Amino acid sequence: MSLLEKNLKNFSWPDKKKKSLFSERKDWWNAARLEIGSKAEGLSIYSRGYKDAADRLVEYAQTDKTSINLLVFPILFLYRHYLELALKEIIIAATRYLAMEQNDIKGHDLIRLWERVKGLISEANLDIPNTEMSAVANQISQFHKLDESSETFRYPVDNKGNIFKNLSEYINIENVKEIVDGLHAWCFGLVCVLGEYEDAKNQF
Repeated sequence: MSLLEKNLKNFSWPDKKKKSLFSERKDWWNAARLEIGSKAEGLSIYSRGYKDAADRLVEYAQTDKTSINLLVFPILFLYRHYLELALKEIIIAATRYLAMEQNDIKGHDLIRLWERVKGLISEANLDIPNTEMSAVANQISQFHKLDESSETFRYPVDNKGNIFKNLSEYINIENVKEIVDGLHAWCFGLVCVLGEYEDAKNQF
């Protein structure tokens, strides 16, 4: 038996006995809940899940440096997608507080989503310092320039087969994590404030 054959024997291969990919098994502790109660709840769960997954990958990459050049792409995709969902979560919370229609959260354009968030913040008369708004806008803009279509870190080429050219040669993933942590605190705090305002409005 060759070395290749020996190694292949240790691999896990598709098993015809396991027909259902999403079946429930007896090991209930490995069962994840998929049920989502509402659009707002879904955005909250999804956005938190993507960020947590990225955080775990950053932690792992710091302990296994051989993996960092592979993991950087899913890390950046997960953080970028988290930010998109976080902005959409703010839009849902703000339009609900303002009793407006929630029909403008489609698409992946971070700048368009941010412009909508800014408009809603103004309509809700939220007193947020200009320096704070500028810092958030700058960081969102940097993500947008790096990945305008939410495809740069999902695929190595664009839909015309061209390699994405707007990437730096190197990127510090811990620095990205720290910036996203700050954005998460800001976005989560804003959603909580809007939720409290909505609750207070509904009491009268």
